[in-house]
Amino acid sequence: MQLDVNQVREEFPILKESIYLNVGTVGISPQSVVERVLESIAYFETRGHLVWGECESRMNESRKRMAQLLGASPEEIALTRNATDGTNLTINGLDWRKGDEILLSNHEHPSMLFPWTYLQQKGDITLKRFGISRDPSETVENVRNAITPKTRLLATSHVTSQHGVRVPVKEIATICREHGILTHIDGAQATGQFPIPVREIGCDFYTGNIHKWLLGPKGTGFYYVRQERLDEVKPTWVGAGTGHFSDQDGLTPINQASKFEYGTLDFGKYAAISAILDWFETLGWKNVEAHMRQLSGYLKAELEKIPNVTLYTPHTWQESSAMTTFSVANMPCHEVSGHLWERDQILVRLVGEYDAVRISTAVFNTKEEVDLLLKHIRDFAE
Repeated sequence: MQLDVNQVREEFPILKESIYLNVGTVGISPQSVVERVLESIAYFETRGHLVWGECESRMNESRKRMAQLLGASPEEIALTRNATDGTNLTINGLDWRKGDEILLSNHEHPSMLFPWTYLQQKGDITLKRFGISRDPSETVENVRNAITPKTRLLATSHVTSQHGVRVPVKEIATICREHGILTHIDGAQATGQFPIPVREIGCDFYTGNIHKWLLGPKGTGFYYVRQERLDEVKPTWVGAGTGHFSDQDGLTPINQASKFEYGTLDFGKYAAISAILDWFETLGWKNVEAHMRQLSGYLKAELEKIPNVTLYTPHTWQESSAMTTFSVANMPCHEVSGHLWERDQILVRLVGEYDAVRISTAVFNTKEEVDLLLKHIRDFAE
């Protein structure tokens, strides 16, 4: 069964008012999913401790579903607020040694750049950078050349926020394992776009959002820790649920990623993660990926035909994503964005460091919407 995008769009009333091309910043949820999310939250909020166990069980079912999506075990998945949580859990949970070096890519969103920079400012590590190229083989070579005997961990986004470049994380993780180096991958812009088999990738840590391309509840994310690394990462905060306690032995954190969760949680919201996964599975993950691949491929091909437009995103799907970044000569990005909104309520995202505009073509977007965007870009570029 193929994807019926018109039927999909019926789930998103806001699309009657605007052209939403920015799930890379924050997704919008299908109406049927919103109803299930609100029902799940209300169920716990209005019944409290009477349904605590039931709601916690539903939350753990969502954990299991996320684990299946990632090719992991439920014991390797912590439910968080966002991808940034996972990055901070790695940073604050590892025992850094004097002289440790961290390799961080040169194309990182503040949610990756700031935490690692702050760790260096505290004097714990030395932060070094490696370059990400549109050519994956060049990126791999940059990693090889940047590794030193002091390199302890490499951190990179799976898909770069600025350009939508898909980083060859599997190849990078293989190199790192050969050198005894840990790998932390930020999947904020990858989760929900294409399969992420974390075990096959071979990374040690993978963090992501459920509120972007997965179109799920805001304030929900996940953190994957490879089973073999669970003992190495200590909880940043502890509380009820962290582990086992006795007067004799004190606190012993459990050997599961859920040790990073503590205290009373929003069981209702986390339980509702299953609702968005149900929705996507009904559409078919392969259909969703094919739609986004086709739409972004069409957009890039047409942008390349327009004079005075610079395309920053690779052409092939395997090296890119459903995010497309471009700039228009002699027209600042804020003007491009402003005119798009004023003319047809087209919502895009600015990439200020390149004076560019980023387009996210999601499961609910159409060729007609892309054609309207292209029409305006042609006008701007004349």
